[in-house]
Amino acid sequence: MTDIREQEMQGKIDGLTAQKASLEAEIKQLRKQVEWLRKAQFGRKSETKKVVYPEEQMSLFNEAETEAKPSALEPEISVKPHKRKKKVGHREELLAKLPHQKIVVELETTVCPKCGSTLSPVGEEFIRSEVVYIPARVEVKDFYRKSYECCTCRKQGQPAILKAAMPQPVIPHSIASPSVVAHVMMQKYGYALPLYRQESEWKRIGLDFSQANLANWIIIASKEWLAPVYERMHEMLLEERCLHADETPIQVHHEKGRKNTSKSYMWVYASTALNPMRKIRLFEYAPTRSAHCAETFLEGFSGYLLTDDYVGYRSIKTAGHCLCWAHARRKFVDAAPAYAKETDGLENTLVKAGIDQISQLFDKEKEYKSLSPEERYERRLG
Repeated sequence: MTDIREQEMQGKIDGLTAQKASLEAEIKQLRKQVEWLRKAQFGRKSETKKVVYPEEQMSLFNEAETEAKPSALEPEISVKPHKRKKKVGHREELLAKLPHQKIVVELETTVCPKCGSTLSPVGEEFIRSEVVYIPARVEVKDFYRKSYECCTCRKQGQPAILKAAMPQPVIPHSIASPSVVAHVMMQKYGYALPLYRQESEWKRIGLDFSQANLANWIIIASKEWLAPVYERMHEMLLEERCLHADETPIQVHHEKGRKNTSKSYMWVYASTALNPMRKIRLFEYAPTRSAHCAETFLEGFSGYLLTDDYVGYRSIKTAGHCLCWAHARRKFVDAAPAYAKETDGLENTLVKAGIDQISQLFDKEKEYKSLSPEERYERRLG
């Protein structure tokens, strides 16, 4: 009877031991997932570091405090009076290309306060330079066209009036000039300034341009002037020997027939940085990540295509497919937090070995950057 009870107890102990081991393994796996998610959410996004530590986090609100460097030298300038040789510093180099206005500060009176005699100038000394901000200025250009008459032709009953050819407006029947349209586009897409804020800026200088006006100028000018340039660049891009392609999710608000939370994609195609025929980078918006997007854009391309191995690119049968070491390295970087927790650091781990080896490849490519394609090929084989 005692043996039976002991066997039952031993069976329960074995069962609990196995359950404990299973739970510990599950906890270990969950901790790895938590570390990975924590790094994905808060960790640094740079992949240039050779060792990635899990405790590193991105500063969301203290950019100034993070980027500040008390040891950074203030740009220096040293300008000596008269004709002495100037010591050229970073600040002087920075200001050299700007127009300069000389400000001479005079005495309130040129009469000697002691004896009443007239003072004579004996020289001047440089004190400091200041950069002055001049707010934007707008003006109106009124176009007139002169007409000429040929009296001889008029006497002979022939057309006698000749008028000068007028430069075409960037947008027909609009008061917007090319500089205004370019400024609106740059503010919107270069500096991410929404149209409603631009509307306020224009009103501050006395011009009542509505958001609708600004939007119309962007759309019309893009369609009439930029679209043909884009299409020509597209044609030239397909003639390249090697292209890079990638896609990233974005959200588009107020898109007809779609919710604001719908996921869209911006596809980017670029010529290689090494010996391209032309330096071109084009963006293509699509509401989907379908392979059809890449197939349509790259139709006729027969060179090498460098991607992250997304399956959508494999349908492009005319291209030779190459993969990206930076994306391969990312997998090692993603695994770093879990390995660091388990091994109390990354030394002597597969993660560090993988990052180090790929980083060595990157270092070699930096050395070969200035070489010709043939020389780079020989160095890589060696």
